[in-house]
Amino acid sequence: MNALSVSFRQLLGLLRLVGFLYAVTLVLGLLAALPFYNTLKSEYHDSLEFIKLLDGFDYTVFSDFMRQSQQTLYPLFSVGRWLGVFHLFLSVFFSGGILFCQAQAGSRFHIGTFWQACSHYFGRFLKVAGVTILFVLVNTIIWVLAGSLAIMAVSDPLTERGQFWIGITAFALFMLTTTLLLCVGDYAKVILFEEDDQRAFRAFGRAGRLVLKNPGKTYGLYWLLILIGTAVFGLYFLVEEHVTMSGWLTISLLFLVQQAVIFVRAALKVWSLGLAYNVYKILPKPAPVARPVPTVIPTHESAYTAIAADDASGDSPAPDSAGMYSPETGTPTDKE
Repeated sequence: MNALSVSFRQLLGLLRLVGFLYAVTLVLGLLAALPFYNTLKSEYHDSLEFIKLLDGFDYTVFSDFMRQSQQTLYPLFSVGRWLGVFHLFLSVFFSGGILFCQAQAGSRFHIGTFWQACSHYFGRFLKVAGVTILFVLVNTIIWVLAGSLAIMAVSDPLTERGQFWIGITAFALFMLTTTLLLCVGDYAKVILFEEDDQRAFRAFGRAGRLVLKNPGKTYGLYWLLILIGTAVFGLYFLVEEHVTMSGWLTISLLFLVQQAVIFVRAALKVWSLGLAYNVYKILPKPAPVARPVPTVIPTHESAYTAIAADDASGDSPAPDSAGMYSPETGTPTDKE
C-alpha cells in the first residue's frame, strides 16, 4: 500500500494539473453541449410535454421528439462522436505530461513545461495506444465468438435464463481481460517514459510480464481505482434520483455535483498513471528477452580456405612430408 499512499500524496500536490485537465474537459463538453442546448430550445417550440423530462425519463416524450427532430439532431450526434475521438487522442497526449509531473513531484506545475513533455512523448504513447487497441479488438473477437459458440452449443437443453448467465459470464471475463490489457498499457507507458524507449511492442510485452508476475500490486490496485470511480458515479446517480429539478436551486445543485464528478474523473486519471509510476519504481524490473546469438560452426571448406590464406601469407608452419598439420597445435603430425 506504500505506492498507493505515495501516489495519493503526489496527487494532492498536483491539484493545479487536475484543475487544468478539468478545464480542458469542461471546454470540450461545452463545445458539444451549447449547440445541443440551442437546438433543443429551438426544436421543442415551448412544448409543455418536453418539460416532463425534468421529472424523469419518459420514453414516449423522448421517442416523439426524436422522430420529429432526428434530421436536426443527427449532425450534433456526429459532432459528439468526433469530439469523443479527439478526447481519446487528447488523453494519450496528456499522458506524457502527467508522467513528467509525477517524476518531478514537489516542483511547481507549469503549463509550458507540461505541454513540452506532452509533445515529446506523444508519438511513443500513441504507438502504445495503438498496440493496446489492437489487443483489445482481438480480445473482443475472442470472447464474442466464445460466448456465441457456448450459447449455440447449449441452446436446446438450457432455458433463456441459462443462456443469460452464459452471456453474463462471457461479458465478465471480457471485462476482466480488457481491463488487464488497459492496465498493461499504462505500465508500458511508464516503461517507455523511464527508459526513454520508442519500441511500443517490446514495452507492452515487458509490461505484461511485470503485471502478471505482480498481479496484486499492479492489476489489483488498478481495479481499486476503478471501484473508486464506480462508487463516485454511483453516488452521482443516487443524488440525481433523489433531487427533483423543480427550480434553479436544485438544477444548480445537480450541476455542481456533475462538475465534481468530472473533477474526480480527471483526478483518477492522474492518480492512475502516478500509481503505475510508483509501483514500477519499487518492483523488480522485467528483464528484456535476450535474443539468441547464432553459433558459427566452421565447415571443411571454410577451414581449407583459412589454411590456404595462411599458406599464401607465409605465417603457417610448413607441412611434413605427408603434408599434414595437427589441428590442435598447428604443428606437423608424425607420419604413419
